[in-house]
Amino acid sequence: MSDFIVVREGTWLYDGRVPTGVRIVSCSIRYGSGDCLDPSEVQEDQTVPGFDVQWASPTKPRDYGNYASAVFPTLLEAVAHAERAIWASATLRWADA
Repeated sequence: MSDFIVVREGTWLYDGRVPTGVRIVSCSIRYGSGDCLDPSEVQEDQTVPGFDVQWASPTKPRDYGNYASAVFPTLLEAVAHAERAIWASATLRWADA
């Protein structure tokens, strides 16, 4: 399991009405695919710093039941990804903005 630190939190409106959480975490592992047909850098877990965007479920708007994986190398890339998500882009608001 990855260690992680929450670095940014916000809310978006599911169906335009249900406040649902989103957060960006800093973590130190990128989980591999486990697929033996993938190249080793994709197949194997890697210890690398990075960031992940985690979306809560509208039925549990503060429950982030997934594991953090360093998908994005920078915080700016993680924020940009979250802000471009088609389901949330119109209503996403960051708590620190």
